[in-house]
Amino acid sequence: MYDVTSLVKRNILKFLRDKTAVFFSFLSVLILLALYFLFIGRQYTGGDELSFLEPGFKTFLTAGIMMGGILVINTVSLSLGMMGNIITDLEFHRLDGFLVTPVKRYKIVLSYYISSILVTTVLSLFMWFLTVLYVGVFAGYWYSFSVVFVASMMILLFTFISSSMMIYLTTLLKSVNAFGTLSGVLGTLIGFISGIYMPLVVLGKSMGYVASVVPFTHMSIMLKNVLLEEPFRVLALTVPAEIMEEIKVLYGTKEIGVLGQDVSMWLIMIASLFISFIFLFLAYRNMNKKMGK
Repeated sequence: MYDVTSLVKRNILKFLRDKTAVFFSFLSVLILLALYFLFIGRQYTGGDELSFLEPGFKTFLTAGIMMGGILVINTVSLSLGMMGNIITDLEFHRLDGFLVTPVKRYKIVLSYYISSILVTTVLSLFMWFLTVLYVGVFAGYWYSFSVVFVASMMILLFTFISSSMMIYLTTLLKSVNAFGTLSGVLGTLIGFISGIYMPLVVLGKSMGYVASVVPFTHMSIMLKNVLLEEPFRVLALTVPAEIMEEIKVLYGTKEIGVLGQDVSMWLIMIASLFISFIFLFLAYRNMNKKMGK
């Protein structure tokens, strides 16, 4: 256990000391925040049917839409950023020193995974709590304890799934340049495919089918449903039912199933967890081969 703890501490400190790596891990999130504040946010609350809403409530509503996607992207970009340690350690042969010690290889791989989960969880939860404070102070609306708790638990679940996928993708790469290219485009790509940058209804039916097999799409839908539960309850008092249904589709809170088939959201998450364990096993196998060279 001491071996894993020491390796985890080493990986975390190595990541945090590299300010450039930390910055680029947040790059997709920063781009998405800028897009929401400059362009995207207006299309959700700028329509005539919602013109009667007070500015504070619009902020409350927009924050739920915005953070439902950003927090999901965050679990991807941060976990991938942490996995950069694997590439640099392999390319610059820093693992050679560990391989001549009694430390088991599975502990080395496990340390990368645990450090990714810890850093991603802490920073994602920190961003979520900042959101709670921002909405409370500037909009005048406070999320209930149940919403804060459920959203926090979801972030933990999403971090586990995202980190499993990212560590597998990373073990497929062979150079720092390849990793830099992947980390630069992956967050943006997932943002479009998962309907985070713009509603899936705008992208068309074909893109909706593609999005339905991407777990990040369903993560975003689940989180938005939690964050928008209270705003929707208020809206339902003044907005006709048919308009509310259109709003739910536009805001990306309607379940889309898989390839047009109705599938329970929790069943999709269970399947994603199962696939995550498969990715972990494949990542260990890939790393074992690379360290054996």
